[in-house]
Amino acid sequence: MAKEKKQKEPKQKKERFKQLKLIRQTFQLTKEVDRFLGLILFTVFLATTTPIIVIGIFTSTSPFIQIISVSLGITIGLMVTVIVFGRRAESAAYTKIEGQPGAAAAILNTLKKGWIVTPAIALTKQQDLVHRVLGPVGVVLVGEGSANRVTQLLQNERIKAQRIAGEVPVTTLIVGMQEGLVPYRKLVKHVKKLGKKISPKEVRQLRSKFGAVSSSPLPIPKGPMPKGMRVPRR
Repeated sequence: MAKEKKQKEPKQKKERFKQLKLIRQTFQLTKEVDRFLGLILFTVFLATTTPIIVIGIFTSTSPFIQIISVSLGITIGLMVTVIVFGRRAESAAYTKIEGQPGAAAAILNTLKKGWIVTPAIALTKQQDLVHRVLGPVGVVLVGEGSANRVTQLLQNERIKAQRIAGEVPVTTLIVGMQEGLVPYRKLVKHVKKLGKKISPKEVRQLRSKFGAVSSSPLPIPKGPMPKGMRVPRR
């Protein structure tokens, strides 16, 4: 028992160290876009904590109640600060990757179990891309780049996809910052809102069909594939 405890302690310390390191990296990356991040988080913490502590101290003469108020104030202040930090970090991550080739693929890869994302199934020399998503909504083809050029590229890929998918619906959309396009920040929500149209079993069948006819993935244009920043959950 003693040996098991000794083995668990170093692992727990390593996990905590990784979390702290991740938070620090996320803070530094976010601050590159959000210059006043530190001041904003400090203000949020004070604005949340101070009223609770002041009310607890000045409305009760009981030391126990006062101690509870201080602890409660600090706890709530930290929770609210972490929530604000997470939202600002997410916003900064989108700001950094918007418009970069492959940004849509990076965002789509945040879709969880039950979704299959294949990036860059088609591209042009001008770095217009089409990505394929298989999931409960059926087949979704996501284009990014110049709307004029990628429209034809999407149409070509839709014809190919429909032949493979059969009666499964194939949806196309273009992501971008221009009016009329799906914003990067709303891409995942937009895809999910298309509604459930096929079962998990049919999704797996679709994956097999596309896997049987697809060639090796096309190379994504040169440059770093952007990655979203995450704040570890407690």
